[in-house]
Amino acid sequence: MSYRFVCDHCGKKFELETPEAKECPFCFWASSVKREDGLAAEKKNPSPFHKAAAGAERKAASGNFLKNLMYLFRALLFLALFAAVGFFAYKGYQIFVSSSRGAKAFSIKPQSDIKQSGDAAVGPGIAALSAQEKEALSREVKVPADRAPDPGEQEILGRLVPFQTGTTEKLPSAAWTLEQYQKMIADQEAFYKMPFSRSYRKKLEELFKTKYLAATDAFAKGDVLAARNFWVESLAFPLYSTDLKKHRAVALTMLRPFINDTLSKVSAMNQSVVDRAKRVQEEALSGEYQKMSGLIAQKKWTEALTAIGAMTAEVDQLRKNAKPQVAPPPYPEAFGTIDVDLQRPLMDLMTPSPSSTADLQPLQQDLVEKKQVIETFTENYRMNAEAIYRSALELIRAEKWQEAAQTLGSIQGPPALQEDAAVKIAILGKMIKSST
Repeated sequence: MSYRFVCDHCGKKFELETPEAKECPFCFWASSVKREDGLAAEKKNPSPFHKAAAGAERKAASGNFLKNLMYLFRALLFLALFAAVGFFAYKGYQIFVSSSRGAKAFSIKPQSDIKQSGDAAVGPGIAALSAQEKEALSREVKVPADRAPDPGEQEILGRLVPFQTGTTEKLPSAAWTLEQYQKMIADQEAFYKMPFSRSYRKKLEELFKTKYLAATDAFAKGDVLAARNFWVESLAFPLYSTDLKKHRAVALTMLRPFINDTLSKVSAMNQSVVDRAKRVQEEALSGEYQKMSGLIAQKKWTEALTAIGAMTAEVDQLRKNAKPQVAPPPYPEAFGTIDVDLQRPLMDLMTPSPSSTADLQPLQQDLVEKKQVIETFTENYRMNAEAIYRSALELIRAEKWQEAAQTLGSIQGPPALQEDAAVKIAILGKMIKSST
Protein backbone atom coordinates (compact mmCIF):
# COMPACT_ATOMS: atom_id res chain seq x y z
CA MET A 1 0.00 0.00 0.00
CA SER A 2 1.26 3.49 -0.86
CA TYR A 3 0.44 6.83 0.72
CA ARG A 4 0.08 10.18 -1.14
CA PHE A 5 1.77 13.26 0.29
CA VAL A 6 1.62 17.01 -0.57
CA CYS A 7 4.39 19.55 0.05
CA ASP A 8 3.03 22.98 1.16
CA HIS A 9 6.38 24.57 0.26
CA CYS A 10 6.80 23.62 -3.41
CA GLY A 11 3.29 22.27 -4.09
CA LYS A 12 4.59 18.91 -5.40
CA LYS A 13 2.76 15.65 -4.79
CA PHE A 14 4.46 12.27 -4.33
CA GLU A 15 3.80 8.72 -2.98
CA LEU A 16 5.64 6.59 -0.37
CA GLU A 17 5.22 3.09 0.99
CA THR A 18 5.44 4.34 4.60
CA PRO A 19 2.63 6.33 6.34
CA GLU A 20 5.01 9.12 7.31
CA ALA A 21 7.42 11.23 5.23
CA LYS A 22 10.52 12.85 6.71
CA GLU A 23 11.05 15.37 3.92
CA CYS A 24 9.94 16.41 0.45
CA PRO A 25 12.00 14.64 -2.21
CA PHE A 26 11.77 17.75 -4.41
CA CYS A 27 12.58 20.73 -2.13
CA PHE A 28 13.85 18.70 0.84
CA TRP A 29 11.63 20.51 3.36
CA ALA A 30 10.42 18.32 6.25
CA SER A 31 7.92 20.53 8.07
CA SER A 32 5.88 21.26 4.95
CA VAL A 33 5.02 17.62 4.05
CA LYS A 34 1.49 16.43 4.83
CA ARG A 35 -0.56 13.40 3.88
CA GLU A 36 -3.12 14.16 1.20
CA ASP A 37 -6.02 12.45 3.07
CA GLY A 38 -5.23 14.34 6.28
CA LEU A 39 -5.11 17.66 4.45
CA ALA A 40 -8.53 17.00 2.94
CA ALA A 41 -9.97 16.33 6.41
CA GLU A 42 -8.57 19.57 7.77
CA LYS A 43 -10.26 21.53 4.99
CA LYS A 44 -13.63 19.92 5.77
CA ASN A 45 -13.34 20.30 9.58
CA PRO A 46 -11.06 23.17 10.45
CA SER A 47 -9.54 23.15 13.89
CA PRO A 48 -10.67 25.55 16.63
CA PHE A 49 -7.35 27.31 16.32
CA HIS A 50 -7.92 28.05 12.67
CA LYS A 51 -11.48 29.21 13.34
CA ALA A 52 -10.30 31.61 15.98
CA ALA A 53 -7.59 32.93 13.71
CA ALA A 54 -10.08 33.57 10.91
CA GLY A 55 -12.47 35.42 13.24
CA ALA A 56 -9.64 37.58 14.53
CA GLU A 57 -8.66 38.48 10.97
CA ARG A 58 -12.24 39.52 10.18
CA LYS A 59 -12.44 41.71 13.25
CA ALA A 60 -9.09 43.33 12.44
CA ALA A 61 -10.18 44.06 8.86
CA SER A 62 -13.43 45.63 10.09
CA GLY A 63 -11.56 47.78 12.58
CA ASN A 64 -9.08 49.00 9.94
CA PHE A 65 -11.94 49.98 7.60
CA LEU A 66 -13.63 52.07 10.31
CA LYS A 67 -10.33 53.67 11.22
CA ASN A 68 -9.60 54.58 7.55
CA LEU A 69 -13.12 55.98 7.14
CA MET A 70 -12.58 58.19 10.19
CA TYR A 71 -9.27 59.50 8.77
CA LEU A 72 -10.95 60.35 5.43
CA PHE A 73 -13.78 62.21 7.18
CA ARG A 74 -11.28 64.27 9.20
CA ALA A 75 -9.29 65.13 6.04
CA LEU A 76 -12.43 66.31 4.20
CA LEU A 77 -13.49 68.40 7.19
CA PHE A 78 -10.05 70.03 7.31
CA LEU A 79 -10.11 70.88 3.59
CA ALA A 80 -13.59 72.39 3.89
CA LEU A 81 -12.50 74.58 6.81
CA PHE A 82 -9.35 75.65 4.94
CA ALA A 83 -11.37 76.61 1.81
CA ALA A 84 -13.82 78.64 3.88
CA VAL A 85 -11.04 80.55 5.63
CA GLY A 86 -9.35 81.26 2.28
CA PHE A 87 -12.61 82.49 0.68
CA PHE A 88 -13.41 84.93 3.52
CA ALA A 89 -9.80 86.13 3.55
CA TYR A 90 -9.94 86.86 -0.22
CA LYS A 91 -13.24 88.78 0.13
CA GLY A 92 -11.81 90.82 2.96
CA TYR A 93 -8.70 91.63 0.88
CA GLN A 94 -10.87 92.84 -2.04
CA ILE A 95 -12.86 95.13 0.26
CA PHE A 96 -9.63 96.49 1.73
CA VAL A 97 -8.08 97.14 -1.70
CA SER A 98 -11.24 98.82 -3.02
CA SER A 99 -11.46 101.14 -0.03
CA SER A 100 -7.73 101.94 -0.31
CA ARG A 101 -7.94 102.82 -4.02
CA GLY A 102 -11.03 104.93 -3.52
CA ALA A 103 -9.11 107.08 -1.08
CA LYS A 104 -6.16 107.75 -3.46
CA ALA A 105 -5.79 111.15 -5.20
CA PHE A 106 -3.27 111.15 -8.08
CA SER A 107 -1.73 114.23 -9.65
CA ILE A 108 0.20 114.52 -12.92
CA LYS A 109 1.64 117.91 -12.10
CA PRO A 110 5.42 118.32 -11.98
CA GLN A 111 7.12 117.50 -8.69
CA SER A 112 7.63 121.19 -7.85
CA ASP A 113 3.84 121.80 -7.81
CA ILE A 114 3.03 119.02 -5.34
CA LYS A 115 2.38 120.26 -1.81
CA GLN A 116 5.00 119.20 0.72
CA SER A 117 2.51 119.17 3.57
CA GLY A 118 1.05 115.89 2.35
CA ASP A 119 -2.48 117.28 1.79
CA ALA A 120 -2.76 115.28 -1.48
CA ALA A 121 -2.64 111.53 -1.15
CA VAL A 122 -0.21 110.17 -3.74
CA GLY A 123 -0.50 106.54 -4.82
CA PRO A 124 2.45 104.25 -5.44
CA GLY A 125 2.02 104.46 -9.26
CA ILE A 126 2.45 108.19 -9.67
CA ALA A 127 4.96 108.35 -6.84
CA ALA A 128 7.30 106.08 -8.77
CA LEU A 129 7.56 108.60 -11.65
CA SER A 130 10.34 111.09 -12.08
CA ALA A 131 9.74 114.79 -12.66
CA GLN A 132 10.50 114.35 -16.37
CA GLU A 133 7.98 111.50 -16.66
CA LYS A 134 5.27 113.53 -14.97
CA GLU A 135 5.96 116.45 -17.29
CA ALA A 136 5.81 114.12 -20.35
CA LEU A 137 2.52 112.64 -19.13
CA SER A 138 0.87 116.05 -18.77
CA ARG A 139 2.35 117.49 -21.99
CA GLU A 140 -0.01 118.33 -24.89
CA VAL A 141 1.44 118.28 -28.42
CA LYS A 142 0.05 120.49 -31.18
CA VAL A 143 0.18 119.56 -34.88
CA PRO A 144 0.36 122.50 -37.34
CA ALA A 145 -2.06 122.37 -40.26
CA ASP A 146 0.74 122.93 -42.79
CA ARG A 147 3.33 120.65 -41.26
CA ALA A 148 6.27 119.49 -43.39
CA PRO A 149 6.98 115.79 -43.98
CA ASP A 150 9.58 114.30 -41.68
CA PRO A 151 12.60 112.46 -43.22
CA GLY A 152 10.85 109.07 -43.16
CA GLU A 153 7.71 110.42 -44.81
CA GLN A 154 9.73 112.37 -47.37
CA GLU A 155 11.57 109.21 -48.40
CA ILE A 156 8.28 107.45 -49.16
CA LEU A 157 6.66 110.43 -50.88
CA GLY A 158 9.70 111.17 -53.05
CA ARG A 159 10.30 107.58 -54.12
CA LEU A 160 9.75 106.75 -57.81
CA VAL A 161 9.23 103.09 -58.63
CA PRO A 162 10.68 102.12 -62.04
CA PHE A 163 7.83 100.95 -64.23
CA GLN A 164 8.07 99.06 -67.52
CA THR A 165 5.20 97.68 -69.56
CA GLY A 166 4.84 93.94 -69.85
CA THR A 167 5.27 93.80 -73.63
CA THR A 168 7.59 95.45 -76.09
CA GLU A 169 7.18 95.57 -79.84
CA LYS A 170 10.24 93.89 -81.23
CA LEU A 171 11.03 91.50 -84.02
CA PRO A 172 12.21 87.96 -83.36
CA SER A 173 15.00 88.57 -85.90
CA ALA A 174 16.33 91.47 -87.92
CA ALA A 175 14.50 92.43 -91.09
CA TRP A 176 16.07 91.28 -94.34
CA THR A 177 17.61 93.61 -96.88
CA LEU A 178 17.31 93.18 -100.66
CA GLU A 179 20.96 92.12 -100.84
CA GLN A 180 20.43 89.41 -98.18
CA TYR A 181 17.33 88.18 -100.01
CA GLN A 182 19.21 87.95 -103.33
CA LYS A 183 22.10 86.13 -101.66
CA MET A 184 19.73 83.62 -100.06
CA ILE A 185 18.23 82.81 -103.47
CA ALA A 186 21.69 82.39 -105.02
CA ASP A 187 22.80 80.09 -102.19
CA GLN A 188 19.70 77.94 -102.54
CA GLU A 189 20.14 77.67 -106.31
CA ALA A 190 23.72 76.50 -105.82
CA PHE A 191 22.71 74.04 -103.08
CA TYR A 192 19.85 72.44 -105.04
CA LYS A 193 21.64 72.91 -108.39
CA MET A 194 18.42 74.24 -109.87
CA PRO A 195 18.61 77.93 -110.80
CA PHE A 196 15.49 80.02 -111.23
CA SER A 197 14.85 81.64 -114.57
CA ARG A 198 15.78 85.30 -114.79
CA SER A 199 12.11 86.30 -115.18
CA TYR A 200 11.02 84.33 -112.10
CA ARG A 201 13.87 85.71 -110.01
CA LYS A 202 12.85 89.24 -111.09
CA LYS A 203 9.24 88.59 -109.96
CA LEU A 204 10.48 87.42 -106.57
CA GLU A 205 12.62 90.54 -106.12
CA GLU A 206 9.74 92.81 -107.15
CA LEU A 207 7.45 91.15 -104.57
CA PHE A 208 10.13 91.61 -101.91
CA LYS A 209 10.52 95.33 -102.67
CA THR A 210 6.81 96.17 -102.75
CA LYS A 211 5.65 94.07 -99.78
CA TYR A 212 8.50 92.98 -97.49
CA LEU A 213 10.35 96.31 -97.43
CA ALA A 214 7.02 98.10 -97.00
CA ALA A 215 6.39 95.97 -93.91
CA THR A 216 9.79 96.95 -92.53
CA ASP A 217 9.01 100.64 -92.98
CA ALA A 218 5.56 100.28 -91.34
CA PHE A 219 7.06 98.56 -88.31
CA ALA A 220 9.68 101.30 -87.94
CA LYS A 221 6.81 103.85 -87.86
CA GLY A 222 4.98 101.87 -85.16
CA ASP A 223 2.16 100.61 -87.37
CA VAL A 224 2.20 96.98 -86.24
CA LEU A 225 -0.97 95.89 -88.02
CA ALA A 226 0.15 97.30 -91.40
CA ALA A 227 3.55 95.65 -90.96
CA ARG A 228 1.87 92.29 -90.32
CA ASN A 229 -0.34 92.60 -93.40
CA PHE A 230 2.60 93.50 -95.66
CA TRP A 231 4.64 90.55 -94.37
CA VAL A 232 1.70 88.23 -95.04
CA GLU A 233 1.38 89.58 -98.60
CA SER A 234 5.14 89.08 -99.16
CA LEU A 235 4.44 85.31 -99.03
CA ALA A 236 2.13 85.40 -102.10
CA PHE A 237 4.87 84.06 -104.40
CA PRO A 238 4.24 83.88 -108.15
CA LEU A 239 3.74 80.38 -109.54
CA TYR A 240 6.97 78.69 -110.53
CA SER A 241 4.98 76.26 -112.68
CA THR A 242 1.37 75.64 -113.56
CA ASP A 243 1.87 72.31 -111.85
CA LEU A 244 1.26 73.05 -108.15
CA LYS A 245 3.27 70.04 -107.02
CA LYS A 246 6.29 71.28 -108.97
CA HIS A 247 5.76 74.81 -107.65
CA ARG A 248 5.76 73.57 -104.06
CA ALA A 249 8.60 71.11 -104.58
CA VAL A 250 10.89 73.70 -106.17
CA ALA A 251 9.98 77.30 -105.37
CA LEU A 252 8.54 76.86 -101.87
CA THR A 253 11.30 74.45 -100.89
CA MET A 254 14.12 76.74 -102.04
CA LEU A 255 12.48 79.80 -100.43
CA ARG A 256 11.99 77.97 -97.08
CA PRO A 257 14.55 80.07 -95.07
CA PHE A 258 12.79 83.27 -96.06
CA ILE A 259 9.32 81.77 -95.47
CA ASN A 260 10.17 80.57 -91.94
CA ASP A 261 11.65 83.92 -90.94
CA THR A 262 8.65 85.84 -92.29
CA LEU A 263 6.20 83.53 -90.47
CA SER A 264 7.99 84.30 -87.17
CA LYS A 265 7.56 88.04 -87.82
CA VAL A 266 3.85 87.60 -88.56
CA SER A 267 3.48 85.68 -85.29
CA ALA A 268 5.22 88.47 -83.35
CA MET A 269 2.97 91.09 -84.91
CA ASN A 270 -0.17 89.12 -84.08
CA GLN A 271 0.99 88.96 -80.45
CA SER A 272 1.69 92.70 -80.42
CA VAL A 273 -1.75 93.47 -81.84
CA VAL A 274 -3.42 91.35 -79.13
CA ASP A 275 -1.29 92.93 -76.39
CA ARG A 276 -1.88 96.46 -77.63
CA ALA A 277 -4.93 97.17 -75.42
CA LYS A 278 -3.13 96.05 -72.29
CA ARG A 279 0.06 97.82 -73.29
CA VAL A 280 -1.82 101.09 -73.84
CA GLN A 281 -3.40 100.69 -70.40
CA GLU A 282 -0.01 100.09 -68.80
CA GLU A 283 1.50 103.10 -70.53
CA ALA A 284 -1.43 105.24 -69.35
CA LEU A 285 -0.83 103.96 -65.81
CA SER A 286 2.81 105.00 -66.04
CA GLY A 287 1.72 108.49 -67.08
CA GLU A 288 -0.73 108.72 -64.18
CA TYR A 289 2.04 107.72 -61.78
CA GLN A 290 4.20 110.61 -62.98
CA LYS A 291 1.25 112.98 -62.61
CA MET A 292 0.61 111.76 -59.07
CA SER A 293 4.25 112.42 -58.16
CA GLY A 294 3.79 116.01 -59.33
CA LEU A 295 0.72 116.45 -57.10
CA ILE A 296 2.70 115.18 -54.12
CA ALA A 297 5.53 117.61 -54.84
CA GLN A 298 2.94 120.45 -54.85
CA LYS A 299 1.43 119.16 -51.56
CA LYS A 300 -1.99 118.72 -53.17
CA TRP A 301 -2.83 115.90 -50.82
CA THR A 302 -6.54 115.45 -51.63
CA GLU A 303 -5.91 115.31 -55.38
CA ALA A 304 -3.00 112.92 -54.87
CA LEU A 305 -5.22 110.57 -52.83
CA THR A 306 -7.83 110.61 -55.59
CA ALA A 307 -5.17 109.73 -58.16
CA ILE A 308 -3.87 106.90 -55.98
CA GLY A 309 -7.38 105.44 -55.61
CA ALA A 310 -7.90 105.39 -59.38
CA MET A 311 -4.45 103.88 -60.02
CA THR A 312 -4.98 101.18 -57.40
CA ALA A 313 -8.16 100.03 -59.17
CA GLU A 314 -6.35 99.92 -62.53
CA VAL A 315 -3.46 97.93 -61.06
CA ASP A 316 -5.88 95.39 -59.57
CA GLN A 317 -7.59 94.99 -62.94
CA LEU A 318 -4.31 94.49 -64.78
CA ARG A 319 -2.97 92.01 -62.23
CA LYS A 320 -6.16 89.94 -62.43
CA ASN A 321 -5.96 90.02 -66.25
CA ALA A 322 -9.70 90.71 -66.25
CA LYS A 323 -10.02 91.37 -69.97
CA PRO A 324 -10.63 88.21 -72.06
CA GLN A 325 -8.16 87.12 -74.69
CA VAL A 326 -9.05 88.55 -78.12
CA ALA A 327 -8.00 87.37 -81.57
CA PRO A 328 -6.00 89.65 -83.87
CA PRO A 329 -7.73 91.28 -86.86
CA PRO A 330 -8.18 89.05 -89.94
CA TYR A 331 -5.51 88.89 -92.63
CA PRO A 332 -5.80 91.11 -95.74
CA GLU A 333 -7.63 90.01 -98.91
CA ALA A 334 -4.32 89.01 -100.53
CA PHE A 335 -4.28 86.07 -98.09
CA GLY A 336 -6.40 84.17 -100.64
CA THR A 337 -3.60 84.37 -103.25
CA ILE A 338 -1.12 82.60 -100.96
CA ASP A 339 -0.46 78.92 -101.46
CA VAL A 340 -2.63 76.62 -99.35
CA ASP A 341 0.44 75.01 -97.80
CA LEU A 342 1.33 78.46 -96.37
CA GLN A 343 -2.21 79.44 -95.43
CA ARG A 344 -2.44 76.68 -92.82
CA PRO A 345 0.55 77.82 -90.69
CA LEU A 346 -0.58 81.43 -91.06
CA MET A 347 -4.01 80.54 -89.62
CA ASP A 348 -2.33 78.75 -86.71
CA LEU A 349 -0.60 82.05 -85.90
CA MET A 350 -4.00 83.70 -85.40
CA THR A 351 -4.09 82.19 -81.88
CA PRO A 352 -1.30 83.97 -80.01
CA SER A 353 -0.18 83.30 -76.45
CA PRO A 354 -2.02 84.96 -73.51
CA SER A 355 -1.07 88.59 -72.95
CA SER A 356 1.80 89.16 -70.58
CA THR A 357 1.53 91.69 -67.77
CA ALA A 358 4.14 93.97 -66.28
CA ASP A 359 5.41 93.26 -62.77
CA LEU A 360 3.02 95.58 -60.94
CA GLN A 361 3.71 94.40 -57.37
CA PRO A 362 6.36 97.09 -56.60
CA LEU A 363 4.05 99.80 -57.95
CA GLN A 364 1.11 98.47 -55.93
CA GLN A 365 3.16 98.41 -52.71
CA ASP A 366 4.42 101.95 -53.35
CA LEU A 367 0.86 103.23 -53.81
CA VAL A 368 -0.20 101.67 -50.48
CA GLU A 369 2.69 103.27 -48.59
CA LYS A 370 2.18 106.68 -50.20
CA LYS A 371 -1.53 106.59 -49.38
CA GLN A 372 -0.84 105.85 -45.71
CA VAL A 373 1.51 108.84 -45.48
CA ILE A 374 -0.59 111.29 -47.50
CA GLU A 375 -3.72 110.58 -45.43
CA THR A 376 -1.98 112.00 -42.35
CA PHE A 377 -1.69 115.38 -44.11
CA THR A 378 -5.43 115.77 -44.81
CA GLU A 379 -7.46 118.04 -42.53
CA ASN A 380 -10.04 115.39 -41.64
CA TYR A 381 -7.37 112.90 -40.60
CA ARG A 382 -5.51 115.50 -38.51
CA MET A 383 -8.66 116.70 -36.74
CA ASN A 384 -9.76 113.13 -35.95
CA ALA A 385 -6.32 112.22 -34.58
CA GLU A 386 -6.24 115.36 -32.43
CA ALA A 387 -9.71 114.55 -31.04
CA ILE A 388 -8.56 111.07 -30.02
CA TYR A 389 -5.39 112.53 -28.51
CA ARG A 390 -7.34 115.09 -26.43
CA SER A 391 -9.73 112.41 -25.18
CA ALA A 392 -6.72 110.39 -24.00
CA LEU A 393 -5.45 113.45 -22.08
CA GLU A 394 -8.85 113.76 -20.38
CA LEU A 395 -8.65 110.12 -19.34
CA ILE A 396 -5.20 110.75 -17.88
CA ARG A 397 -6.52 113.71 -15.86
CA ALA A 398 -9.38 111.46 -14.68
CA GLU A 399 -6.74 108.92 -13.55
CA LYS A 400 -8.12 106.24 -15.88
CA TRP A 401 -4.72 104.89 -16.80
CA GLN A 402 -5.76 101.71 -18.63
CA GLU A 403 -8.36 103.46 -20.81
CA ALA A 404 -5.95 106.28 -21.58
CA ALA A 405 -3.26 103.82 -22.71
CA GLN A 406 -5.71 102.01 -25.00
CA THR A 407 -6.89 105.29 -26.54
CA LEU A 408 -3.34 106.48 -27.16
CA GLY A 409 -2.54 103.15 -28.81
CA SER A 410 -5.14 103.80 -31.53
CA ILE A 411 -3.26 106.89 -32.78
CA GLN A 412 -1.40 106.01 -36.01
CA GLY A 413 -0.36 109.53 -37.05
CA PRO A 414 0.70 112.24 -37.59
CA PRO A 415 4.20 111.32 -36.37
CA ALA A 416 4.29 114.04 -33.67
CA LEU A 417 1.14 112.67 -32.00
CA GLN A 418 2.18 109.06 -32.55
CA GLU A 419 5.60 109.59 -30.94
CA ASP A 420 4.15 111.46 -27.94
CA ALA A 421 1.50 108.77 -27.55
CA ALA A 422 4.22 106.10 -27.43
CA VAL A 423 6.02 108.00 -24.64
CA LYS A 424 2.84 108.36 -22.61
CA ILE A 425 1.89 104.69 -23.11
CA ALA A 426 5.27 103.62 -21.69
CA ILE A 427 4.78 105.82 -18.62
CA LEU A 428 1.19 104.67 -18.11
CA GLY A 429 2.31 101.07 -18.34
CA LYS A 430 4.77 101.72 -15.51
CA MET A 431 2.02 103.27 -13.38
CA ILE A 432 -0.44 100.46 -14.04
CA LYS A 433 2.15 97.85 -13.09
CA SER A 434 3.05 99.75 -9.90
CA SER A 435 -0.55 100.14 -8.73
CA THR A 436 -1.58 96.50 -9.18
